This record gives sequence, structure tokens and C-alpha cells, in this order.
Amino acid sequence: MAVEQKKKIFVTSDEIDKANNVNLIDYLSSIGEPLKSEGNNFYRHEDHDSLVINTRKNYFSWNSRNVSGNAVTYLMNVYNIPFQYAVKKINNDLGDKDISSFKAQAPIYPDKFNYDVKEVSSTENIFKYLVHERKIDPDLVQSFIKADLIKEDSYKNVVFKWKEKGQLIGANLQGTREMPEEKRLHPERPYFKKVLPTTEEATHSGFSFTRGYPDKIYLFEAPIDLLSYLSLNRSKLTNCRLLSMDGLKQQTFIQTVKNTLKELKESGRDIESVTLCVDNDSAGKEFIDNLQKYELKRKDGRIISIDSDIPDLPEGQTKWDWNNHLKSQQSEALKKNIEYSLSL
Repeated sequence: MAVEQKKKIFVTSDEIDKANNVNLIDYLSSIGEPLKSEGNNFYRHEDHDSLVINTRKNYFSWNSRNVSGNAVTYLMNVYNIPFQYAVKKINNDLGDKDISSFKAQAPIYPDKFNYDVKEVSSTENIFKYLVHERKIDPDLVQSFIKADLIKEDSYKNVVFKWKEKGQLIGANLQGTREMPEEKRLHPERPYFKKVLPTTEEATHSGFSFTRGYPDKIYLFEAPIDLLSYLSLNRSKLTNCRLLSMDGLKQQTFIQTVKNTLKELKESGRDIESVTLCVDNDSAGKEFIDNLQKYELKRKDGRIISIDSDIPDLPEGQTKWDWNNHLKSQQSEALKKNIEYSLSL
């Protein structure tokens, strides 16, 4: 039996613009799509577990199908209709409804940090994940636990606490159990991650470790990278501050330098250098290039050097971070020990 061909329709540039820029979650809610809130600006489709909508960025990701996009792309993939029909449907559905184009909302910050985490006394999952899986120095992990900088919560997450002058100002959670791909908010992230909302100033801080006077600053993309770098260079790092930006955040770089300058001024000292210890990939290199255009000056007029320290990229890889490097180094050391033992 011949398949009936749909009549070709035409859409105007105005219709395309309107459909492409519609507020996705408002539109899908208006046509009755079965969506459930997952908090933190995310919704999940009730019939398709791997289909997630990011309201802050106004797009969906369907992990199992490896597709993502706006409202037009949503209709094309979920309902299997051509581009022109998707555009027409959105315009017809909207009609006179008051659904505006998507506009990124200004972030809303709480007046104070609310540490809404149920800690447990167990450290079993911390050690399983950080030491056995991520190969972090066990003595280092123990010292961070003792200093109340790392804890475990009732969901078996590792809690990385952000502290400033002994005060808790923020925290981020790191899952210790790999999630099924269909449950992930981001397909490339196998573990749960969450940054707890905090005040505007503290938002531009992060998990940190300070040794002596922090006249040397080291910035990382994640707490795991910070701990990996510290595991590799523990004996060499003196008078320093290591801080995780939870990504590549220029504002965190600026805020950290400002806060550290203010702190050092009280003791008559100054910053010597800032080192960007980010991932060896295109995004990390671009971040370094952009920040090295800054000219930071000390109070005596001397320039604060902005350096970089990224792990060597192995052949065949396009991305390598400090935890990759730590695990690789430990694997190589183990291999040499085995070869040596066999040669005896």
C-alpha cells in the first residue's frame, strides 16, 4: 500500500523565528506534555526517561537518541514530523496564548547559605570512590575528612564543603555510584553532581585548601582535580591556595584573586602567581588564553604572573584532566613494580 505523501507547506522567516525562540517548558506544558520537575532547572519526560529539559538554557536532551535542541527539534524527534510542520504546529498552538520568547533569567541568590545536607558518620563510600576508584592519596582524604572539608551524606554522596575563615559558605555533592545512561541529566556525566545554592559572593568561590600564606593560587575545574594535583605535588606545594571553580568560571578567577589580595594585605604580603590547572582540552586552552590577556598588578606595581599547568595529553586523546593523569601515573608505577618483581 502506498504511503500517503504529506502536502508540502511553506513557512515564513517570522514563523521560524517565533518557533525557534519560544520558551520550551512553557510551550510543552501548554500542549500537555507529560513532564515532571527534577529541581535545579530540569524536567524529565514521564514516558521517555532519558529525555531531559533544561529550563535555564531552554533546550532538551534526549540521551538515548543522542539528539538535543529547541521546541522545533523536539517536535521533529518526539513526534517524527518534518521541520515545516513542526514550525506550523508551534505557531498554531501558540495562537493568542501569552507565551513569550525565551529570555534567560537573572540568577536569584539566597540571603544566606542553607546547608540542607544530612551528613552520616560513615566514610565508607568516600574511600571507595576517592581512594579506590579515583586513586586519591588516602592520607590526604583522611586529613580532609578530619578537617571537616569532606563528608558523606545519607545518599552516599561525597560532600565537598566550601569554607572561608572557618565559616561554611557553600558545598557541592559528588555521587559515588554510576547512574544508568537513561537517568543522566547529561549523557557524558555518569555521576550525580550538584552545587548547593548560596549567596552571590559565595557563588563565585568553591571548594578550597590553603597551606601557609596563599601567595600562590592554583585553580581547578573540579574538586577531584584539586585532590589529584595535591596527591601528585603534595611535598612541593607551600604558601598556596588551591580552589575548584566547578567549571571554567572567569568570575571565580576574579573573585579569588580579589579575596586573596585582601587577605594577604592584612599580613603585609602579596600574590606571586596564579596557575590555571585546568583540563587539557580545547575549552581549557581557550580559558587559559583568555585569562592570560589580563594584566594583574600587585600593590607595589609588579605584575602577577598568570601561568598554566595542564597534564600532558596522551596520543589519541582529546581531553585529559589531573585525575586521568594521577590514575595513569599510578597504573604505570604498578606495572613497573610487577615487572621488577617478576625479574627477581
